[in-house]
Amino acid sequence: MAGTAGTDVNTNTSETFIQYLPIEAAFQAASLILIMLVAIVANTMNIIVVYRNSNMQTPRYMFIINLASADLGVTLLSMPFSLVTCISRRWILSDSFCMLDGFLGSFFFCISIFTLTIMSIEQYYTLVKPLSRAITIRRAWYMIATSWIFATLVSLGPVLGWGHFAYNSSTLACGVAYPRTTLERLYLLFLVLVAYVITMLIMAFAYIRIFFAVRKHTNRIAKYTTGGLEVMKLQRRITYTLLLVLLVFVLCWLPFVFLIVLATQNTGVANLPYGLGVAAYWCGFFNSSINPIIFVIRNDRFREGYRDILSEVWYRLQCKRPPKLTKPHFKKTWYLNKRTGAEGENPRVVLRAIPSLTHVPDIELMSDHDSNGNDEL
Repeated sequence: MAGTAGTDVNTNTSETFIQYLPIEAAFQAASLILIMLVAIVANTMNIIVVYRNSNMQTPRYMFIINLASADLGVTLLSMPFSLVTCISRRWILSDSFCMLDGFLGSFFFCISIFTLTIMSIEQYYTLVKPLSRAITIRRAWYMIATSWIFATLVSLGPVLGWGHFAYNSSTLACGVAYPRTTLERLYLLFLVLVAYVITMLIMAFAYIRIFFAVRKHTNRIAKYTTGGLEVMKLQRRITYTLLLVLLVFVLCWLPFVFLIVLATQNTGVANLPYGLGVAAYWCGFFNSSINPIIFVIRNDRFREGYRDILSEVWYRLQCKRPPKLTKPHFKKTWYLNKRTGAEGENPRVVLRAIPSLTHVPDIELMSDHDSNGNDEL
């Protein structure tokens, strides 16, 4: 027997609701607790690693920490609602908490995808438009603040009367309810368009241009130097990491988007595939635990930071004083820098090594014009 159906007494409607079997509820609760534990530990560790390492306090890592903050937010503020409902197998909280749960779920989803979009834009300007205005720490803070404000505005629709939040027994969570009017159906379409379709198009455009730029710069550098190829290998690895994070995000949230698409067709709960609602939300929750792990696997600095923290914890558990940590020695990294010579000369982008323990000459990467006066970019 797959579950029971009846009238949803928690939402004060006559809509059919789903009640999962005790064994199903136990499995759902156990899996959600595991997701929460991994998400809390991994995201907190990533934030601590960046906080302790001044070399990682750059716009790119600020965006990574913003993503980790959103993952922590959904783990600490949104998942507990689903866990309580999963254990009780019905919504036992007030309507106000239901509205809060629905708002937080939509809000943190928007924060995550807007942050991924910002990260693609940062990588785009690093490789495709290096002569443009750089994304500084201040601009990074502005971009992060804008993403939070915009996510708030997008998620406030049902709170202000455009659509409504309601408990969905198939998802064991409160969220944007099945549309009752054309206006509410338009809000769901607006949510999918703004928080999924447009952002995906922006990221697709950015990464396509990035791949062409990486190939172009690699060929140019290979003609003049071998050391400069390090930066392109680094940038290629960074790009692949960001693409991997994006791909995992898309796969994890695809069932949720599919659920919204079904809702726009005014499909009732009873007509949904059994278990799709919980699978959609749990997959989205799982994304919050897998994001930090991806960065640890793909980034040397995160791995070294983890080793340092775990080493300190191990010594303290043994009631020993941890040894004084030496300054970490990372692989030589490179960054792009715009340099302008005498008045009238074309600005040039050079490659600088950091940290510069020994004298490392600048490696010219590109300029606005080639030797024949033709535009290169």
